[in-house]
Amino acid sequence: MPKTFQVEKLMDMKMDGKKKLFLVKWKGYPASQNTWEPVAHLGECKDMMAAFDKKEEAAPPKKRGRPPKAAEPPAKKAKTAPPKKEKAAPPPKEEKKSILFDIKEIGAMLMASITGKKPEKPAKAEKAKPPPKEPKKPKKEEGAVVEVDKIVGMRYRTKGGVQYCILWKDGSKSWEKEDNVLDDDLIDEYEQEEQMKVYGEASISVGTEVEVKNVDEGFANSWSDAVVKKKEKGGKFTVEYSGFVDDDGEGMSESGLPRNRLRVAPDGAPKGWAPAIGEIVEINEDDCWWEARVLKEVGKNKFEVMFRVSDEKKPMTLSKKVRPCSWLQMSK
Repeated sequence: MPKTFQVEKLMDMKMDGKKKLFLVKWKGYPASQNTWEPVAHLGECKDMMAAFDKKEEAAPPKKRGRPPKAAEPPAKKAKTAPPKKEKAAPPPKEEKKSILFDIKEIGAMLMASITGKKPEKPAKAEKAKPPPKEPKKPKKEEGAVVEVDKIVGMRYRTKGGVQYCILWKDGSKSWEKEDNVLDDDLIDEYEQEEQMKVYGEASISVGTEVEVKNVDEGFANSWSDAVVKKKEKGGKFTVEYSGFVDDDGEGMSESGLPRNRLRVAPDGAPKGWAPAIGEIVEINEDDCWWEARVLKEVGKNKFEVMFRVSDEKKPMTLSKKVRPCSWLQMSK
C-alpha cells in the first residue's frame, strides 16, 4: 500500500511562469524536507490555500527565500509636504595654528652655516600599512530551501533503523531516516551506482551464468538466474532464464537487456558465516533472490528478517538459499 503524506502547513507561495506553487511543510517531517508543490497536487487543501492567499493579500510585502522571476514594479510613494528649508549654519571659525620649532633642525642649520655643509635631511618615517581586510563571508539567504543532490551512504542503527547520508546542493551532508527520504528515485540511483561499482567491471559473454535485475511490479530489485545467449549491438544482451518457462513450457528468454541489469552470479555464503543484526542479506524464494534486513536472532541459525520490497517480516534459517548482500557496504 503506497504511503500517504499529510500537509501540515503552507509556508510560502511563488509563481513559476503562470503556475502557482506552494511551499509545503509535511506532517511528521523536518523543514529540510519541505517541497514546492503545484495547486494540482494539493486538491484536498483548498481551504488552506484560500486562507494563505487571503493572508498574503492582507500582509505587507515580505522577503522570500527565492526572488520571483519577474521584478515587481516599485510601490508608488505617497505625496508629502516639502520639507522646510533650514538656515545654513555659519562655517566654523578657523583655529589659529600654533607655530612649533624643531630644536634639532635649528641646531643642524646653525652647524651648516658654520661648517658650510648642507644639513642632512632626516629620514622620513614610513607610514605603517593597514592590515588587509578579510573578505566578508556571504550570508546565507534566510528562508532558502536547500535541495538534495544525491545519496552517498547507507547505515543501520538499532534504534533508528536504516539511515541515508544525504549530500545537499550546498555541499553539506546529513544522515536522514529512511522515512524522511520522500523520493524513491534517489534511493534507486544510489543503489544502482553502488551495484555498478561491484558488478560493472566483470566480463560478460555468451554462456556466462548471470543474474538479471527484475523491474516488473512486485518483483522490482530482485534478481533471477539466467544464462547469456547473445551479445547484441549497443552493449545489450539476450538471456534465457533458468527458473522461468513460457506457456508452452519452453525456457523463457528476454532480449535488449542493458549491462546495468546484469551481474555475474555472486558466490554463496562463506563457511561459518552468520549475519549481524541490521545486515542486508539475500534470500532465494520463488526462483528470485530478494534483499532482506535481519531484525533479530530467534534461535540457533534462525533469524527474523524483513524483506526490503514489501516490508513483510518472515523467519529465516541459514541455508544455501541465504547469502550476504554482495554489493552493499554499510557505513558505520
